[in-house]
Amino acid sequence: MEEVITLNGKRFLNKKVLRTLMYGEGVFETFRYKGRLPKTIDKHYQRLVEGAKLLSIPAITKEDYIYYIEETVKNLEEKDLYIKTILTSQGNSYFPLLPEASNLLVIAKPFKPLEKKEVKLTVYPYKVHSSDPLLRIKSTSYARNILAKRYALEKGAFDSIFLNENDEITETSSANIFWIKDKHLYTPSLECGVLKGITRQIVLEQAVRKGLWFTEGRFKLEDLKSADFIFITNSLHGIIRVKSIIY
Repeated sequence: MEEVITLNGKRFLNKKVLRTLMYGEGVFETFRYKGRLPKTIDKHYQRLVEGAKLLSIPAITKEDYIYYIEETVKNLEEKDLYIKTILTSQGNSYFPLLPEASNLLVIAKPFKPLEKKEVKLTVYPYKVHSSDPLLRIKSTSYARNILAKRYALEKGAFDSIFLNENDEITETSSANIFWIKDKHLYTPSLECGVLKGITRQIVLEQAVRKGLWFTEGRFKLEDLKSADFIFITNSLHGIIRVKSIIY
């Protein structure tokens, strides 16, 4: 017999998102759309393609990527938008088989700025491993990040810091992390198990232009405790100042 899939007892016929739904086999990008595509759209597309390559998901062209986004937003009255693009995998439901095709899911909603200008962080008790390739892409296999974010909220914090197997700082569940000590900028190295964040890249490029010394390295929580200024970055909110860390 053929495979039968139901949702709440009724036949589920849309198999375009099934592998992503079942296995987290998909990649995504999130950014702010202020009446037009961000200047970093090429970087978002390229990172999406690199993530798709790791998961063997057929990529779409940049032209299609941009077209699907613009088609989604063109008739919306709101012009300041949160945009999430998800490249879903399509194919056989047996998980080790390679996906046969891909589709782009675009979510658009009004952008909501953070309520507070400064946030608190905490430290997630479960570690990541720096060799994990999924740490270097934005995968829809997001359960770890969900749990870390919930843990932070339960602690009265905005987000959780991940440590790796060597107790080195990596990132938070949704942002890269930086700090300044004696006018020197620090951030964890990508080799620690860190996503190559687009805003992270911009911050480092600006540091070079302004002649600010910076170090990408391996750091422990003790380094954060002595920092003069801590901030986190992502493509949705830019730079977010950290008020304190709950240890």
